[in-house]
Parts: sequence; structure tokens; C-alpha cells
Amino acid sequence: MRAPADHRAYPMATADDADPRDSVTNLRIPPHSVEAEQSVLGGLLIDGKAFAKVSEVINDGDFYRWEHRLIYGAVRDLTGAGSEIDVITVFEALQGLGKAEDVGGLAYLNSLAQSVPSATTVLRYAEIVRERSLLRGVIEATDRLQQRAFGRESIGAVLDEAKAEFGVIELRRGPGARKVPMLDMAAMRESAASVRWVVKGVIPAESLGMLYGASGTFKSFIALDAALHIAHGMPWMGRRTFHGPVIYIAAEGGAGLWKRIAAWHRQRRLQWQGAPFYVVPVAVDLCVDAWRVVDAAQAMGVHPSLVVVDTLSQTYAGEENSANEMAGYFRELGQRFRALWSCAVMLIHHSGHSATERPRGSSAIRANLDWMFGVFRDEQEMLATVACQKQKDTEGFGDASFRLLPHVLGQDEDGDEVSSLVARHLSSVDDVREAMEDEHRAGRGGHNHLFMSLLCNGQKESELRSAFYADCDADSAEARKKAFQRAKAWALKSKLIEVADGVVIVLNKGGFR
Repeated sequence: MRAPADHRAYPMATADDADPRDSVTNLRIPPHSVEAEQSVLGGLLIDGKAFAKVSEVINDGDFYRWEHRLIYGAVRDLTGAGSEIDVITVFEALQGLGKAEDVGGLAYLNSLAQSVPSATTVLRYAEIVRERSLLRGVIEATDRLQQRAFGRESIGAVLDEAKAEFGVIELRRGPGARKVPMLDMAAMRESAASVRWVVKGVIPAESLGMLYGASGTFKSFIALDAALHIAHGMPWMGRRTFHGPVIYIAAEGGAGLWKRIAAWHRQRRLQWQGAPFYVVPVAVDLCVDAWRVVDAAQAMGVHPSLVVVDTLSQTYAGEENSANEMAGYFRELGQRFRALWSCAVMLIHHSGHSATERPRGSSAIRANLDWMFGVFRDEQEMLATVACQKQKDTEGFGDASFRLLPHVLGQDEDGDEVSSLVARHLSSVDDVREAMEDEHRAGRGGHNHLFMSLLCNGQKESELRSAFYADCDADSAEARKKAFQRAKAWALKSKLIEVADGVVIVLNKGGFR
């Protein structure tokens, strides 16, 4: 959330904040999130009824900023008196205490209420406030124990004090801020009816999914294409999108992303200015630093519909083959991003080295995802197929084809051409066939062309399969099998062939000779 112009978003460090071991320019500031505190207070000013649940998570002392403690205290007192909660009533309550100007006046209270996207996520922000408060408690307890350890007290007394100190902190941490939900049948029906989509029938809202593929399959270009369609509110793959901000964590070369973004906009003759698209241009260990992304988003007032993580390997410091560690990574993303913003999270990942038909790493990857799409490229063709391999609780979509087209942006300072590829969805069978014929003429024919070139009318499918396997350059038996199945499915969908009783009937060879 943006801090108002007339109020500091972050407290200035003072001599009291400094550790004597630190330099003057490296003052230590206790853990806190001003943006989360502002979001909690703004949410309460919008919907005062939320205080009952928020008060189960935090209290006045959990706020780092003194003025935020005053505002929260005023909301608490008004709630206890049965008064309505809004900007005016809270301002008048603070004014009666002579504290209105201390918190920034009516202007600051208004800015809190106006800058919060919605009050529905106030509990999530309250958890962040409590988390920072607990961390400050750990620091304070450690400082007290350090002083006692340097004194003349016995080790037993210090250890007893440590147990007491951290026992209080663990008790405050509690079994979890949120109560376990329990819905009756009517509530279940209402919940099921309220399922939302970021891309209708493809990417559900409040979901965690993956787009994976081997190197060079254009998965990042396709992910960017989806993200920019959502940011502009344009249909993707011919399906309606939920227009909203996108956060793109470009952990693999954030600086180079701009060329792709510029080329995408130029090819579609769209203006990039004003598009709600935000980039984190560095690698971030999301197991421990996901909250930093949240803080950065809150500071800019961003409540995303989609978060793209490009790639899993550059944002995960654990062991990919460990089921427990991978599950922990997914839980962190689910709690920090998906649950907080009710958004979709798209992870970009590599396929296995020998098993290109599935993502690299633990089997826990598939189990922890709501959806999973594979991206496959046919040899050297500038074409890619997106295949739905998992779609929780609903039927998946049919294979989608994308074409990668070069777009020249201009020249650099040395006069060399600057260009980038742009992904475009091919919406019809004719578009796919035309693109493949173009690729064949350019000398980039792939598995589909191999399939068509081997066809003979009346041929047994088993003979066609054997011939395909013999000429296919895939690196494993499983990969050859999948390549044949995809080529056959494409030919059937394109109405180029029919298969009856194991015999292939050629309907149209088109331009494939």
C-alpha cells in the first residue's frame, strides 16, 4: 500500500535503533511491515465488523508504529462501545483524546481507507503484523538473555529464563491465526458457485500451478504472453481473462525481459504505459524471502491477479527431489501469495533430463499443484504446444498451439539489430496447418511433418508407428511414444487422417509431401 505523501512510510533510524557494533550508516531497524499495518487499519476503516476476527490475531502492542497503535486502540474502543467504525468516528475518537494530529490527522485516516484494494484480506495482513511482532519479541528476549548470560547468574537460572521467555513467545504464536473453517451444505454450495478464473477454463483464481518444459520450448515467452493478456484484460487462448495486475518474478535475467515486453506490445500495436505489470528483476529465495515480495507489492499498492515465478530453480534453494522440502516451498507460496491476494501463482519449471514428459524433481510437485501444463516444441520449429496435464476439479482444455515470431525493435549503438520473439496463440486448425507448412518451407520440419511424410493410405497404424520410431530423433522410448501420440492427435484434430480398426485413412495431405 502506498504511504500518503504527507506521512512517512518508514520510520527514520535513530541512535536508539543502532547496535554499537554497526556503523552509523548501517543502523539496525527491528522487523516490521508498515504496509501490512496500514492495510490492516485501512481494512478496518472500510469494514469495522472485521475487528472481531482481527482482534483474535493481533493487539495494540503488535503494531510497530506508535500512531498505528493509537488508531487500532480507537477502533477497539469504538467497537467495544457498539459504535460504527469509519474514518470520521475514528478521527473524532482520537480528537477526543487529543491524539488526532499525532496520527497524521483526517488526511492520513482517509488515505488508509482509500488505498486498500479491499477489506477481504485484512486477516492475512494481520498475520504479517503479528509475525513481525513475534520476531521483535525474539530479538528483545535474546537481548535480555544476553545481558543475564554476561552477568554472574548461574547457567541454570539463565536457562530457566530462556525457557520462560521463549515459552511466552511460542504461546503467543498459538496454533494458527485462522480458525479451521467448517461449512454447512448451503455454504459449500455458495462456495462452489463462487469459483473464479484468471483465464476462464484455464487458470483458476486462488490457485498454484506450473508451466514446465525442456530448454528452448519457449515456456517463458508463453508465460509472458498470458501475463500481458491478463494485465491488459485481453482474452488469452480465445478465453476471457480477469483484468488485473501481474507480478512477474524474473529470476532468470530480469533486465532482458524488457525486450520481450516491448516486442509484444509493438507487434500488437498496444501502449505499454499504464499496464499494471510489475517485475521483480532479481533472483529471490522464496522459501525465506517471499514476504519481501509482499512488502514491495504493498508499498506500491499492488494486489495482483497473477504472480509468475520464472523459474522455480532460481527461487528455491532446497533439494528438488525432496518431497518435504518441495512441499514446504509450495506451502510458502500458497500462504504468502495465493491466500493473501486470492491470486493465481504460475511457476515456470524445467522438465526432467531423461523424462521430458514431466517436470524435473520430486513427485510431490504434481501432488501440490492445482494445475500443470507441459510445453513441447517439435524439433526446430518455431511452434510450441501447451498440453494440460492436470486441472484440479474440472476438465482440462485441449492442446493449444503457439507460434513464435521475431519482431525487430531497432538497432543498438553499434548498428546491430535488436529483436525479440513474441508468442502468438494459433486459434484454428487452419492457422496451425499454415504455420507448419511455413516452417516446413523454411527447413524446420518436425515430428508432425515426419508423421505426414510417412503416411500411406490404408497403412496399418502399427507399421506407421514403427517407421516413425525408426526416424524419430527423440532421446528415449517414452519420448518417441509421446511424440507419435501428439503427431497422431494433431493429424486427427486437423482432419488430415482417420483411424479405423487400426488402419490409417488419409483424408488430406495438404502441403506435407
